[in-house]
Amino acid sequence: MNFLRSITPIVFGFLFFLPMSSVDSLGWEVGILGYELFLKENQNQKQLVVPGWDFHTQNWGKVFQSEAYLHRVSSESLFVGLKDKNKKNQIHWDLDIKLTSGPETGLRNYYLGKNHFLGYETKVFFLGVGRREHLFSPKSFSSFFDGGEGLFLELKPEKSFLVQFFLWDHYSGSLLFSKDQFRHLLYVSDEYETNSKTQVTSFSRNHHRRQSFGLVYGDFLTLRIGFHYLELGSFGPNTKDHPPETKKSFADGDSLFSGNFGFGAHFEHFSFEFDFLWSKGNDRTRSKLAAHSGSIPVAGEAIQLGTELRFGGFKFRSSHFLSDRAETNEKHQIVKEGYISFGTHPSQTPYLSQIFRVFPSAAVTEKGYEKNFAIIEGRSFGYLTELVISFEFPPLVVKCIGNYFVPYIQNVPSDGRISVNRREFERFFLAEGMMEVSLKEEAGLELGVGISQLFLPETFNLTSNFGYVYGRLQI
Repeated sequence: MNFLRSITPIVFGFLFFLPMSSVDSLGWEVGILGYELFLKENQNQKQLVVPGWDFHTQNWGKVFQSEAYLHRVSSESLFVGLKDKNKKNQIHWDLDIKLTSGPETGLRNYYLGKNHFLGYETKVFFLGVGRREHLFSPKSFSSFFDGGEGLFLELKPEKSFLVQFFLWDHYSGSLLFSKDQFRHLLYVSDEYETNSKTQVTSFSRNHHRRQSFGLVYGDFLTLRIGFHYLELGSFGPNTKDHPPETKKSFADGDSLFSGNFGFGAHFEHFSFEFDFLWSKGNDRTRSKLAAHSGSIPVAGEAIQLGTELRFGGFKFRSSHFLSDRAETNEKHQIVKEGYISFGTHPSQTPYLSQIFRVFPSAAVTEKGYEKNFAIIEGRSFGYLTELVISFEFPPLVVKCIGNYFVPYIQNVPSDGRISVNRREFERFFLAEGMMEVSLKEEAGLELGVGISQLFLPETFNLTSNFGYVYGRLQI
């Protein structure tokens, strides 16, 4: 199969460096996923009036809203995973990769886990190559992930003090299987290649060099600081304004410098996380939307807050994200761009994080720098909150998750600052509630079923629900 041929060199490249005595300890994972989506446009006299917003970033949105129909998707996908974490002398490796049934079932050929690396370790430092999680990333949302893919160095002067240097990071959106498994359900025509027999998803994934540095200090009380620098060049639809300069020097001056400063408190029954995020940079552009001809400065900020309560098998977690927005003048021109994020979508419900995939700020994804005001694949400034209630009574696990997102108003002048005033936000919202029940056996077998309901204002004329079942066996 094509996906197996494409990933074989990566897998065996890692295995080649492993001591042969350890290969027998490799862990394998086999999984199957089935799902069904119902998306219906209702017929009524109420019109959606949201200036500056579209259903989708492509023209497909207009076609969708002009025809009433029931959009139904039913399918299944498969994956085989490899996991191993071990150390031999001074060689340390952590392998985690999934081979999937490929684009024919809406997935990429393979997905790396949060860590998938090989390295050399001493008492003073660790030098590795592969994917490594940013341990200094914000922690308010439990499912958020960002990491480097390339060459990294870690220093550990003390037991509770870690410094990470990502010397060469081939950034491509930090994709994970858990954040991408349902994303293809509403892909549109420009991302499909159709022949007479089947419909195959054509994924767009770009890479660009990024440098990162961060540190984590503390155990029960933790401090984390991180910095990232990315030379955008022509990385993304919002950066292709100066092709001559880009062709000549491989960059046209578009750059982004971002960071985070946060702390956490962890006790037996309670945890608290807070992060302040910022981004600085420059977007050279010829667009008339720029207040100053030639470029738009980037100077954005955002905050994240998370709390968690734990009592036995019961867990309650509340997470919040609030960004600033673009500063605009009376002519609706952009004076200053708002916060731009890295990494995966912060939430974990299917609609907001994958099917619609609406980020609560501008973002640098696997497609590069993106900012737009759309319901599907949106990158818009606003407020996102997530509530998670879970109960674990082995082998039973029950989890309920709610997400709510409301964007800032886009058609009025703005000072670009973070606001908690309700009048500064749009009249509409996107919300979702999901429930998942699973059985997890100690032998490595896991079976689960989940359902999700989308909640939108009546003026959207749209109702949708989604269900999935999965099975996973670890050997």
